[in-house]
Amino acid sequence: MWDHLNCWSPAFVGETASHNCPNFFKSEGKVYRNCTDTGWTDPFPPYERACFNETLHLPGEVSFSSQSHDSHMYFPYVKTMYTAGYALSLISLTIAVAILCLFRKLHCTRNYIHIQLFVSFILRATFIFIKDSVLFTDEDFYHCDDYPVVCKLVVTFSNYCIMANYSWLLVEGHYLHTLVSISFFSKKKHIWWYIIMGWGLPIIVIVSWGLAKYFYEDEGCWETRVHDWVWWILRLPVLLFIIVSATIAGDN
Repeated sequence: MWDHLNCWSPAFVGETASHNCPNFFKSEGKVYRNCTDTGWTDPFPPYERACFNETLHLPGEVSFSSQSHDSHMYFPYVKTMYTAGYALSLISLTIAVAILCLFRKLHCTRNYIHIQLFVSFILRATFIFIKDSVLFTDEDFYHCDDYPVVCKLVVTFSNYCIMANYSWLLVEGHYLHTLVSISFFSKKKHIWWYIIMGWGLPIIVIVSWGLAKYFYEDEGCWETRVHDWVWWILRLPVLLFIIVSATIAGDN
């Protein structure tokens, strides 16, 4: 159980568990809880009595209570802002895909590529919501190192959708470049190559990243960064997609 300061491991009824004060208190005190039929008792002595030190200040001369208050105000605000943005994007893109699919006059290679790009953004927004619901609805496993496989899979699919965004942007640029520079080419044949490139290249990158995380950085829900080279497995292809797309746009 996470009580916002310590993680309390499961215990038998009638057992008394103890915990040292969190490190940032710089105190050698301890707090205790009893495991009862109705759950954990309140900590005794209370944290403010067992751990509090009037001279305690975090680096930068910012008090713990002040920093904690600022964090509690800041992060929910940011989460609300990006949730609203992704929700608006999800609704708009879903309507756009529905229009492109329903009207037969809009069925062409160019719009098929648009649909794939829009779907990649829809999947990205969807997995952002799923990731938030998995990671942040239950603070117990997020803070207590009890990370289920599902949270790692959600983070993996979320990163895959981000990679797919950039690969389909590259496909869009290549298609427009082909229209301008080549007079005759098989659009029907190219669409299958575009689908393989748009959805297939990110799979190769994500599988490589997933193996690296599993063998060298299997920590948390895979949302943290410990080794820079693992992080670059994702970022380097994104940079290449952007550079190639910009080069194609410059040639046009």
